[in-house]
Amino acid sequence: MTPEVQTLTALALVALAAIWLVLSLLAKRRRPGCGGNCGCATDELKAKLRR
Repeated sequence: MTPEVQTLTALALVALAAIWLVLSLLAKRRRPGCGGNCGCATDELKAKLRR
């Protein structure tokens, strides 16, 4: 593998990792809360308990 190909491959991998991290952060901002399956009560259950 030539140095140019290695450089381009490394840059592509770094770019993909950076994009993945940014998308992950944006997805967490859209869904605030614990993130899933933590044992928290659902909204339906909370509504029933309030009555």
